[in-house]
Amino acid sequence: MAREVREERAIWFALSRVPGLIPRKLWHLVNSLGSARAVWEASPETLIQSGLSPRVAQRIVACRSTGLSAVVRSEKQGVHIVTWADPQYPSLLRRIPDPPPVLYVRGRLIPEDEVAVAIVGARKASTYGKMVAEGLAFELARCGVTVVSGLARGIDGAAHRGALRGGGRTIGVLGCGVDVVYPPEHRALIAEVTEGGAVLSELPCGTPPLSHHFPMRNRIISGLSLGVVVVEGEEHSGALITADCALEQGREVLAVPGSILGGKSHAPHQLLKQGAKPVERVEDILEELRLPISRAGKVEPLQMEPLEAEVFSCLTHEPRHIDAIVQESGLEPHRVAGVLLDLEVKGVVCQLPGKRFARSLGSPGLEKAKGR
Repeated sequence: MAREVREERAIWFALSRVPGLIPRKLWHLVNSLGSARAVWEASPETLIQSGLSPRVAQRIVACRSTGLSAVVRSEKQGVHIVTWADPQYPSLLRRIPDPPPVLYVRGRLIPEDEVAVAIVGARKASTYGKMVAEGLAFELARCGVTVVSGLARGIDGAAHRGALRGGGRTIGVLGCGVDVVYPPEHRALIAEVTEGGAVLSELPCGTPPLSHHFPMRNRIISGLSLGVVVVEGEEHSGALITADCALEQGREVLAVPGSILGGKSHAPHQLLKQGAKPVERVEDILEELRLPISRAGKVEPLQMEPLEAEVFSCLTHEPRHIDAIVQESGLEPHRVAGVLLDLEVKGVVCQLPGKRFARSLGSPGLEKAKGR
């Protein structure tokens, strides 16, 4: 039995690496011939009669000498391979029209990841957008929800950071091999996501981040999730592709309203016009997806020292320069800087470029703690 399982895994893996055999074509063949093994063992004539081109049919025949050995090589590199034949394959992803036959995973997937929400949006995001994405992800993580995103610049990165800051799990889906660091400045973030969840791709190790990989990647982001929250995005944003994938897969689509100026919120506003659920707070997401807010996930009011409360009272959700905070608080600059650092470590304040600071959106209960 164990040998049969290994052979089936090897077949799925080998088929996934046949050039030109994209997931939709593979699933058509599996449905036509009855199983992956039947596809693997079929004659070129049978494959061609099932709708495959002669060139790709010949490639399948040529690949029959590979399989298990390639699986072993990849896993020796610290990459876990999860195929359709594995029980660890995410059940939500199994239900989409064209699930990837193979996932390359760094980190680990666990059953609790079945309660997951995707947060996606613009790469060139505004400060508002990044704060909202991070705050929502923080609160979702504190409620036991896994946060899924694409590890891209902007909204994606903010969502992963929020989930990590909330002590929860997060999954990053790449449009390149899991051994490729992209974007380069996310090297440390990718390592943190791997440690606090999983980084995965359907693309073999070493695959570069080519533009046509990302629309395919987006269907996995939505496929792993119960719903997709769009935070910012322009008219032809990749976030809209993810939303379209979610609708095709029967998943919920939600959107965060934003400014009508500048075009950064064109994507969510378009979705709202089409009937997407508006999101102003984490409860909007949980209610739409019928997820309970567990007591264990709620954030208790944070008790502050008097000096911390004094500095915090000078902050709002709009970024303020440290000089303005010093002036309003009347404290010495070095003391304000130290307190802001402590509050940032506690996760209630976020630092923005240009020595600007703001309250984190993921900080419920602070009004009570502040004593106002």
